[in-house]
Parts: sequence; C-alpha cells; structure tokens
Amino acid sequence: MYRVIVADDEEAVRDRLISLVNKLKADFQLVGQFENGYDALEGIEQLQPDLLITDIKMPYIDGIELIKQAKLEVPLMQTIIISGYDSFDYAKQAIDLKVIGYITKPISFDELKEAMYKAKTELDQVLSIDKNIESLQEQAKTNLSLLQENDLCKLLSLKDVPDNFRKKLEIDQINIKEKYCVLGIFDFDEEFDKIGYETSEVVNIYLHRYLYDEFDEQYSIYVFNRSNQVLFLALSQKPIDKDSMEESLASILSKINKVCHISLSAAISDFSSEKEHNFRKLFRHALRTLEYRTVIGKSTVLFFDDIQKEEVSIGKIDDNEFKTVTYDLSYGYIKDCKGHIKNMLTKIASPEYADSYLYIISSITNSLLKSCTNFKDLYKNFMNNNEIFQTVYECKSVDKLNDFFNSLIDSIYAVNEETRNSGVESGLKQTLAYIDAHYADQNLSLEALSKALCYSVSYLSLLLKNDNKTFTKYVMSVRMEHAKELLTNPNNKIVTVSEAVGYSDPYYFSHCFKKYVGVSPVEYRKK
Repeated sequence: MYRVIVADDEEAVRDRLISLVNKLKADFQLVGQFENGYDALEGIEQLQPDLLITDIKMPYIDGIELIKQAKLEVPLMQTIIISGYDSFDYAKQAIDLKVIGYITKPISFDELKEAMYKAKTELDQVLSIDKNIESLQEQAKTNLSLLQENDLCKLLSLKDVPDNFRKKLEIDQINIKEKYCVLGIFDFDEEFDKIGYETSEVVNIYLHRYLYDEFDEQYSIYVFNRSNQVLFLALSQKPIDKDSMEESLASILSKINKVCHISLSAAISDFSSEKEHNFRKLFRHALRTLEYRTVIGKSTVLFFDDIQKEEVSIGKIDDNEFKTVTYDLSYGYIKDCKGHIKNMLTKIASPEYADSYLYIISSITNSLLKSCTNFKDLYKNFMNNNEIFQTVYECKSVDKLNDFFNSLIDSIYAVNEETRNSGVESGLKQTLAYIDAHYADQNLSLEALSKALCYSVSYLSLLLKNDNKTFTKYVMSVRMEHAKELLTNPNNKIVTVSEAVGYSDPYYFSHCFKKYVGVSPVEYRKK
C-alpha cells in the first residue's frame, strides 16, 4: 500500500481529493493533508510519502517549488498536479519535474484514478523484485564479463597503466581514454555476515541494473564487484555533472532500500580530468570518503569533494593494499579488528614462528597504523611512532602484546572519529554560519547554500540531519528569532519585519511566526 499526501489551499477541493483517494484505499493510504506549500514540505520531510497530490497555486510555496524541494528529501516520490490553469508553461514545468499526472479542475474521479494508478505502476516497477537468483545472474552477465571485471579490479591497483595492459583493456572492450572520469563504491551499511549471500546477490544485481539504467546513455559506464562491494567507473568526453550524478545515486539508494530493505552507502571519488587518470588514487579517495559514513550516518551519498576540505595529510603511510585489520579499523569494526589480532597472535605464539615473530608483529603494527587518519593527534594523545614500535618489541608475552594492540586500536579509533567529527563539525559550522548571515535573503535555499559553500546538496542535508536539524526548520527558527527582536520595537511595521527576515509575503511570514511562536506577530507585540 502506497502512502499519499494531499496539498490544496481550497478546503472544498482538498475534501474532495481526500474522499476520492479514500475510494482507492485498497492500494493507497492517505497519511497527510495540508493547506499550504510550507506545511506540506514539512509534512513530506516527516511522513516520507510515496505519492504527492498538490495544487499548483498555493500560499507560501507553490506546487512546482514544493515538488522541487520535496524530491531532494524523497527522490522516489511520484507527483500529481491539480491546477485551475490549462497553461502550457505550467505543463512544461511539470514535464521537467517528471510529474506523473497534470489534472485541471474540476477534478473527475476517473481522471484522478487513472493518474494515481499510473503512479502505482511506476512505483511497482521501481520496487518490484525478482526472487529468481539465476535469472538475475544471467541478466548481470550480459552487462559485464568476468574477464572485464578482473581487468577493472586490477586497474584500481595501478597508478600508471602500462602499454601491454592498456592493449589488453582495448581487446576486452574497456575504454579508459575519455577525458573525464569518476569512481564510485557502494557498500553495505551492515556487516556482510548479517546480510547473507542470497540477499547480497539480489542487491548487487539490482545495483548493476539501476546503475546502467541511470548512466549508460550519459557515460561509458562499467559496473563490477570487488570483495563485497559494487563499484562503478564512469568516463566521458564531457565534464561529469556532480549534481545530476548525486540525484541519480540518491534515487538508486532509495530504490534498493525500498526493494530489498537493505541500507547502502555510496562513496564517490574526486572527478578526474587528467590526460592519464590515476585509478589507484581514485580508488583510495573513494575508500577514504566511505570512512566518513561512521560520522555522517548510513544510507548516504558522500563525495570526496565534500570531505577533502577537512582531510589531514600528515605522514600518511601508503595504504595501497588494505589488510583485514586495516579495513576493520578504518570502518569502525573494533570488535572484529581485535578478534583478528588475537587470532594472529595466538597463531604466531608457537615455536614454528620463532624466526618470523618480529617481522609479523611489525606488520601487524603497520597494518593498524595504516588506518590512522591523523598521526599528529595519535602521537600527541597516545605515543609517538618510535615508542609504539619499541613497546611492541619489548612486550614479553602474547597477552601483554594483545593488550597493547587493543590500546592502540582504541586510540586510533578515537583519533579517527575525532578527525572525522572535526571535519563534519567544521562543515556544519560553515553551513549554520552562512544561514545565520544570509537569513534575510528571500532566495536562500538548499541549492543556493550548496553553490555558495561548494558542498553537495545531499552532504548539506546530512550535516544538518546529523545535528537533528532540517534546512527548512533551521532557516525558519533563525528568521523567527530575529523577527521576535524586531517586533519589540513598536515603530517596526509587520510588513517591514517580514521583509527584514526574508519574507516577501507578510501573510506567509505571519503564518510561519504563529506556527513557530504560537501566537500571531500582532499578539506577540501586545504581550
């Protein structure tokens, strides 16, 4: 059953829409009704509907703008527009927004029903899932051969591509000559053993399908598996549009979550425009970006462009090949990391490892240090590099060594989280500071904020959500607090206060003020 929200400022029209939607309650459930665009936007953020039915002309935020902003939060949501205007301009805007239906008033049940079931067909298609693993596997094989997959995995280990391997890529029909390139990684947010092989196979194959559907016409796209992750390599002769890619990837994550009930995150490398792409660097940067999931949250699209501003590049050990312990510690799997270390130490405690003991414990130490994102803080808060190795060599028993490694793991984990948190905090401070400084701008929006700060829209949303905020509510709170100050001066007219805090419509301002404070601006001034 699909969740529906209705938004119309005319009570009679809204009541009729509700009664018509309720006639189709076998397939649709009404979860919210709103009389203006602003309240509808807040409701969409909270209720996460599958279908929005909205009037095109509404107070405060019209239907077109409502759909634009709502799809940033709910990318899979289908929309139907109700309009009293048979206007080509409105219809064109609706087409650009991929609106499923454009119905002119008066509303007929048959026309609304047809549009709603068209939306249902779209949602069914997006959320349908084929349980036949064999048929899914056959479909995946047509997209990319195992030979190509091996080539692509090897490509990620190469800083420079030798001529003989370049020729092999050409023979295997892999074109890396395009001027622009980006690499992405999809990774399960839960540990793999909790997901199971069958579910992971379904998710992986659906990812292949969705990625080719989204990007095959725009780029030379290669989708392949590496370990338990799905990667894609996109190349083009034209610059790659980050905003468009972000929108598509967010949609893919939403589809997988709806279809398979599995949470994934996507990490995207920097956008390369070099004559010879450094694929090893792109892979390393995508992996580094993925680490920020532990701070930002799950089910996210993260770009290296967003996190690199806060990267600390102090004495980083080359981590081309991640060992198991490095991976576990990098991604916050502390228990697993300690378990691997304990097993390794137990194994090397036997006499047959006597000659290689020092080499092995040195390798373990290096593997742990490779996951550290900020050596300066580690050396300051734990001990320096020489002291770490000296302590390792001086441990007289496996138990003592295990205890020390556990302490080192805890310290590195704390440093990593602090480094990432400080980066996120810096981004959040910039975001809040910009809003605080530009709250009076009537054109202030998430997109304008994105362009001003050079962060992606999804990253800004994540920064705010991580601080239990949404863009809409925070902007309103800043504006209303300033409005309360201005209203204490009886010489300030309501319309003047409205314009001073970013509202061109004083009635919209009064509505928002009453919603925030509990009383109208006039009543507030009297008190």
